Amino acid sequence: MLTRNFGIVVGLLACSVLAKATLVPYSDPLGQGTQDWGGNLALTFTVNSSVTVSALGVFNALGNGNITGPIQVAIYNTVTNLQLTPVATFSGHYAPGALGYDVFQPIAPVVLGPGSYEVDAVGFGPNDPNGNINTGSSTGPILNSGGGKLTFTGAAWDYDTAGLDDPKTCVICQSAPTPQSSQFDAGTFEVSSTPEPGFYGVLGLGLSGLVLVVSRRRRARLTGRN
Repeated sequence: MLTRNFGIVVGLLACSVLAKATLVPYSDPLGQGTQDWGGNLALTFTVNSSVTVSALGVFNALGNGNITGPIQVAIYNTVTNLQLTPVATFSGHYAPGALGYDVFQPIAPVVLGPGSYEVDAVGFGPNDPNGNINTGSSTGPILNSGGGKLTFTGAAWDYDTAGLDDPKTCVICQSAPTPQSSQFDAGTFEVSSTPEPGFYGVLGLGLSGLVLVVSRRRRARLTGRN
């Protein structure tokens, strides 16, 4: 019974840490949809410790999961200007996630190493308003750095409505770094990072302890038979 219980504890510890490894860096709250801008809207960030992007998301002002769209979302490297994730195109009904005002699509996992990036979205309009602090949004997205894995650095936009194009400018944006880093309610993403090395150390100690308990019980059983 002791062996079984010890194994259960180690298993629960692993599941607990793994469950906490998922985060949404930009979560959009209630009451942010104040603009029907059709061009590119981006939020910029720095990755300090490698993360894995597992889903792309978009602001859903009504919180009902319905996107008229199409709205496109992708992540770019702002130094090389390369698109790093596949484009997620939103149109239809989705289950609301995060704070209830974003919807998500899973993508093939993409690892972002240390560097500078932006999540860009294009295609908002009267049926799918975006948020903009300069047009009355109260807070913009709520930021989650994942314990320092990310640093939020600002925003960018342009007039192009033809598709995603890695915008560079932020004329008429708020002053950096805050609240410019929450300037727009537009694109977002989900990070599913691997557990920290310390987790594996704890798990290893737990498994070593389990092996030791099993070994002692077996030795005691064999001694009792002699």
